[in-house]
Amino acid sequence: MAALSGAAMLHAAYPEFSATKPNGGQRGTEFQLTVTGNRLEDFEGFIFMSPGFTMKKVEKVEKNKVTATVAIDKNVPLGNHMMRIRTKSGISHARQFFVGQYPNVDEKEPNDDFAAPQVVSFNQTVEGVVQNEDVDYYRVSAKKGQRIAVEVDGLRLGYINFDPYVAILDKGRFEIGSSDDTILHRQDGFVSVVAPEDGDYTIMVRESSYRGSGNSYYRLHIGSFHRPDVVYPAGGQAGSVVKTKFIEKSGETFEEDVKVPGQPDPNYMLLPAAHESPPSGNPFRVVSFANTLEAEPNDEQAKATVSTGDPIALNGIIEKAGDIDWFKLPLKKGMSIVVQTFAQALGSPLDSVVNVYNAKGGSLSGNDDGGGRRRLDSKFTVNVPADGDYFLRVTDHLERGGPNFIYRIELAASEPSVRFSSPNYSVNDSHLRQFIAVPRGGYYATMVNVNRSNVNGDMKFDMPNLPQGMKLITTDFPKDLPNVNLLFQAAPDAPIAGAALPITLKHVDPNVKVVGTLAQEFDVVRNGNVIYYTEIEDKLPVAVVEEAPYSLEIVKPTVPLVNNGVLSMKVVAKRKEGFKAPIRVLLMWKPPGVSSLGEQTIPEGGTECAFLLDANANAPAGKWNFTVIGEADAGNGRVYNASPFTEIVTAPAYITAPTMAMTAVEQGQETEMVCKVEHLQPFTGEATAKVTGTPDTIEIASATINKDTKEAIFKVKTTAKSPIGKQANLFVAVEVPIPGGTTTHRIGIGSILRIDAPRKAPAPKPAAVAAATPAKPAPAKPAEPKRLSRLEQLRQEATGK
Repeated sequence: MAALSGAAMLHAAYPEFSATKPNGGQRGTEFQLTVTGNRLEDFEGFIFMSPGFTMKKVEKVEKNKVTATVAIDKNVPLGNHMMRIRTKSGISHARQFFVGQYPNVDEKEPNDDFAAPQVVSFNQTVEGVVQNEDVDYYRVSAKKGQRIAVEVDGLRLGYINFDPYVAILDKGRFEIGSSDDTILHRQDGFVSVVAPEDGDYTIMVRESSYRGSGNSYYRLHIGSFHRPDVVYPAGGQAGSVVKTKFIEKSGETFEEDVKVPGQPDPNYMLLPAAHESPPSGNPFRVVSFANTLEAEPNDEQAKATVSTGDPIALNGIIEKAGDIDWFKLPLKKGMSIVVQTFAQALGSPLDSVVNVYNAKGGSLSGNDDGGGRRRLDSKFTVNVPADGDYFLRVTDHLERGGPNFIYRIELAASEPSVRFSSPNYSVNDSHLRQFIAVPRGGYYATMVNVNRSNVNGDMKFDMPNLPQGMKLITTDFPKDLPNVNLLFQAAPDAPIAGAALPITLKHVDPNVKVVGTLAQEFDVVRNGNVIYYTEIEDKLPVAVVEEAPYSLEIVKPTVPLVNNGVLSMKVVAKRKEGFKAPIRVLLMWKPPGVSSLGEQTIPEGGTECAFLLDANANAPAGKWNFTVIGEADAGNGRVYNASPFTEIVTAPAYITAPTMAMTAVEQGQETEMVCKVEHLQPFTGEATAKVTGTPDTIEIASATINKDTKEAIFKVKTTAKSPIGKQANLFVAVEVPIPGGTTTHRIGIGSILRIDAPRKAPAPKPAAVAAATPAKPAPAKPAEPKRLSRLEQLRQEATGK
């Protein structure tokens, strides 16, 4: 028992990451960060998914808490960043950490009385918590004409479905500005006012329904910043300069020339450069194609703003109630164009309705809602029937409008692109096993689905700068596969280390310049089935971790898996001394046309399990690298280790057969089932065939098949216990001898055996007096009786023959 306990402590794994304190920090500074969770006693460091973060010093390590000094570079973008905890034995789920431009100030209780608020200053971020029925008050002093701006991060922190309400009150306790929800930040609000006079102003924070809890954390940013609802246009071509208007809800605006990043970026957030920055940016679409801006008046088809064809981004503002915008597009026959509207996804209140018409006003397609998680954004596909000019119309569903009712409609046929990501391995948990934690001397595997658009041919994975001693075994991605396993290996003496690293897919043809990138989407704020915020990461968190207490290996089969056949794939475990826990074994990937259960278990103390691989009739012949990954509780958390690749061959079948003609027999009687065999490849010796799928109360004898067999005949014997009715979905399992062993074929798939209730015997007929006849010579030997179908048998019985 002592040995097992020692092993369990050695193999603590998969750290849990619950919270950070503070929930954010000021860029350009160093500060102490405390993270809480579980299984942190072998803490090694943090993995930040963005550059610019440095862990300077580890202050204290406990099982459930770690304190370290962290530095944030002055150039790290404001807003949320993903981070993970890395221990010697695993990588945690990701959590958000916020970067701000102001120093932090902790909430100091009591501050729940308007008359006795906590005094704070401009350009500070308050870290606080709203308890049940709690109201927090903060007081600032402002001069007449000075802007008082506040923004609160609550829901975005990801702890709980927290709905903060924030307001600015004058000395008479009247609200001069307030915010509950916003289109841009959902439940998190922001508000700004201009002080009407010199004096003190109070900022109130509470839960919108006066609820709260110990997990209702918030970050309250207080400053004189402008807080735009939206920007216009809300995107631009990578590498270009775009004159952009920052628009507040009140209609107040300012403009800046924005230098768009050089590469498309789905996560890009735009912040003003020449004005005081708000605490968070506005979404700005960085794409590979140009903008068209609406030119007023364009509220009629005849006055439509002229745009180029595909691809293009149409940008406009539904500026007043009842406003309609039109665009004119030259399109070509056969084009299939995805029309996607971005409005609420960008912080706009617009509930878009978008339609496409031909020159005569005939409708081609349109959509109200359907643009993804922000469901009020439109999305649809247009199939162009002929060359010509087409017209796009956009308006608000409720005929509303205003200065912040911006929209951006991207029209693009399929541009060349390659994106890949791993599937979710658990319902309602997009983080599970979305990391690469390779045990020393072992392996780690994950599956990636690859989405190609107008890019064909073989490609190769490229992941430079892996930690010392770690390597990516998977390199090739064949042109005809939709997915593949990524398998990583760590040397037994690899140093414990980790990082967030990019991985790409590059074409084997150097003339094809498209580079595939990782696009892994994580739910960062979720409540049950409701997803509030997601992040898309283009890097993989990787680490070398401590040796696992077990290893796995797939036993290489000696025969191929044939079409319409099955193959038992055995997995063998080697355990460290004292480790006896069950091992959950996961088969994530199968080649096309091959199916199997995705999970088996090696029982406590056991050493093996098996997966039954099933190939359909269309499974292509080939050689395939299989791996499985194990998950086990080593006494203090989950430990993963994968098997090395094992090659399994798929091959054409040797024999086949159609579904057998339905056979019927009375209960208690005997009959035969006949399988007509077709030979596809020669084999030597005799194959054993058996009808499969019937209960034990029906006895069906086996048959043999050799290279000359045309029909396999199976003797069927029923008893009074044989069930009456159809025995459906039967097949014949055939063990065909080939070099190395036997391959299991399934032929006659879908056959039926029907068992009828016994018929009542007919009444006996009177005996006839036989006439005397002369003696006859002995008859010749009768011919072999013909096999009769059940229908022929019934006909004979009915006629008394």
